[in-house]
Amino acid sequence: MDVVAQVAEETEMDPQAAWDEMLEAVSHRDWEQALERSGALLEWMGKGGFPPQTAGVPMRSQWNQAMAKFGCRMTLQLVKKAQKSKKQKG
Repeated sequence: MDVVAQVAEETEMDPQAAWDEMLEAVSHRDWEQALERSGALLEWMGKGGFPPQTAGVPMRSQWNQAMAKFGCRMTLQLVKKAQKSKKQKG
């Protein structure tokens, strides 16, 4: 069994939904949801799962994987910054 099939068998994941939900959460500053979705997507791709389409037009898998990883990591940084700011305020 190849890695992608094994990952799909072990974990039900819709990477496109996770990507879209992560972006939506960031736009609404829903940091808990953004953290969950970005972590799940990074884990999925780290196990060999396919990436979401990250642009409005179909792109190669390598592009989508690089952009999705970057977007997830930036989201994690935003969440950390928001949590730190919240702690400082009160």
